[in-house]
This record gives sequence, structure tokens and C-alpha cells, in this order.
Amino acid sequence: MTDRDNSDFAEQDYRRMINDPAYRQRLIADPKGTLGETTGYEFDAGVRVEVIEQEPDTICMMIPIKPEGSADEVEQALHKSTERTYDLLFSSGISGYFIPSDELKWTLRDMRHSWISKLGLKL
Repeated sequence: MTDRDNSDFAEQDYRRMINDPAYRQRLIADPKGTLGETTGYEFDAGVRVEVIEQEPDTICMMIPIKPEGSADEVEQALHKSTERTYDLLFSSGISGYFIPSDELKWTLRDMRHSWISKLGLKL
């Protein structure tokens, strides 16, 4: 590990997504493989990663997972989904990760730790 500051490593990658057409296309074509290569993180086989390329005339809407169970359980699940924190970066547009479950929240955390370590940044 080095003493380099890790405060802007993600923002630098977002800039790379915007400015490096080959990297952007690889993210779109193979998001899991490209993120794995970039961050050094190996995703579980059951985890899917989908990239949605933002268009200037398009609003992207994320629909929550349809809950199952009794009416009360469905209501609780819907309430819980509205309390989620979404990881967004506001720059020249919005970019980030939408995490549909607590389990995948930890996957994102582990990916970031792997990425910071690969870059030689301090945790």
C-alpha cells in the first residue's frame, strides 16, 4: 500500500468512462469482466452486472424488485426499498451503482476494497 489519497479514484474512473471510448464499449459489452479487470474483484457466478448507457434525451427508471409474501410483508419490503441509499456521482450526468439488495451492497463494498488495494491506495 502507498500513502496516495483514494478520495477521487472512483471519479477518475467515471471520467475514464466518458473520455475513453474503448473502455466505455468494453463496460457496455462485458460489464462484469471489465469491472473485474479494472478493480481486481472476482464476482460470484450468480451476480449479474448490467450497464445502461445514459442518453441525453432519456430518463432511466429503476423498478424495484417485486416483493413476495402477505400484504404486510409486501408493504414492508416496498417501504424498505424506498430507504435505500443509491451510490450516485453527479458530474456531467449521473453515474453510479443501483444496489437491489443488502447482499449485493456487500459485493459492491468488496469490489471497492479490491479496487483500492489493486491501485495501491490506503483503505
